[in-house]
Amino acid sequence: MFEILKSMMKEEWRSHSTMFGGLMFFLFPVVISIFAFVGTLFLPILKNILPTSQIALLTHYVFVLFGLSVGAFGLFGREVMNRRFGQASMIAYSSRTLPVSEREIFLNFFIKDVIYYFFLWIFPFVAGFAAASPFISISLSYSWTLAITLTLSFLIGLSISFFFSTIYVHSLKLLVGILLFAALLEILASNFLYVNLLESLPSLSFFFSHSTEKIILSLGIIIFLSSFSIIFLKVDYPEKKRRFKNSLDSTASKLKFGRYSFFIVKDFLDLKRSEGGVGKIIFSFLFPLAVLWLLLSVFLKMIPFSDFTVVFAVFLGVISSSMYNWLTEFDLFTSYSFLPVKVSTVIKSKLGSYILINSISLIILILVSLTGGNIYYFLPAVLSFLAVSSYTLSVTVYLTGLYPGTLLYNAKIFLLYFLLISPILLVLIFLSLFNPLYLFVSPLLAFPSFFLLKKSFAKWDDWNQPTF
Repeated sequence: MFEILKSMMKEEWRSHSTMFGGLMFFLFPVVISIFAFVGTLFLPILKNILPTSQIALLTHYVFVLFGLSVGAFGLFGREVMNRRFGQASMIAYSSRTLPVSEREIFLNFFIKDVIYYFFLWIFPFVAGFAAASPFISISLSYSWTLAITLTLSFLIGLSISFFFSTIYVHSLKLLVGILLFAALLEILASNFLYVNLLESLPSLSFFFSHSTEKIILSLGIIIFLSSFSIIFLKVDYPEKKRRFKNSLDSTASKLKFGRYSFFIVKDFLDLKRSEGGVGKIIFSFLFPLAVLWLLLSVFLKMIPFSDFTVVFAVFLGVISSSMYNWLTEFDLFTSYSFLPVKVSTVIKSKLGSYILINSISLIILILVSLTGGNIYYFLPAVLSFLAVSSYTLSVTVYLTGLYPGTLLYNAKIFLLYFLLISPILLVLIFLSLFNPLYLFVSPLLAFPSFFLLKKSFAKWDDWNQPTF
């Protein structure tokens, strides 16, 4: 088993280093450490706005969100075996030719991802916090505690998402029943037992009060949910071939995207026919978005002059840009290399697909606005969402092309991504705090968005596309 894990670790390094060099991949954690270092230095100022307990809660739930967004392994059991490593790796196919089970391979894949995420995100964050601690008179002992609790928070989020995605693959009705039961328990606990669901996270409780029972509870949740998911993971290869009616021509004729219609239809057919197509939307978008909604509903109560819908719209615009990753994740340009098709043509078709699928985010924003009760700020909320979504997408396309899931781990590209997006978000959020109507200026982001997209098409047409 260790040999498989070691080979997968090397393979992960190879897939990134061949695209942008091992140095840039190695420097990615350094960039995260620098961000954490600078952010920690601002803690004394942040404490004047939020209590320490709320800052700790926010930090831990950021890593829970991170775990939720990457933990939908249950959806990708067969897809990882069939498509993700189909051209980039031979290890995932070893269960077909060697006496190695699919579950053993996927368990190694799961462990490999956990190790990589730890050293790419968690350890650098804690290292940056530890380096800044002496400057703001914080004991270094908090760094050890933070390393433990953030790791547990990430793994809890990951194992929950893994568990639910595995249930989804077996039975959507069972998943809905479990979620409804969990929601009912949360309502009863908060209304009758006065238990705050967010504060009941065992890893967060351990951060404030060290207790062996809380560590055991955290590990128990992680081990149980992950073990269940691994055991019941669907990695079978049915003997019957899956056949579908040819619907490409008929569907493309109904779209009004010109020559991109066939590409767009292909994206949606891929999404529909791949493993857990709709599940990708639920587990990599809706679940994290639900947790974000809970966090904002708690924190914005401490800022009485803020409007929830407007702030939520800004963050929704950033998160919705992740839909572009779904459209490019398993669709390498090598599939089109034998056709008279340019990279820019494929990118433009992905943008068309994104526009259609992003209607989900717009529907969510409308529902949030209706339930929030403040329709007065609905228009600036929608405008800010559309502006942030388009701008974030244009930055993603300019910096990563058809490979956002890989190139964002290039330290230089990630730093540029952060510097191009973060200032815009901060300006819009501060404007919304002063007066949400100020967000009527957000459509001005259309100009840099258009400029970046135009530069992107020329840039990626001249770039040598990687082959694996």
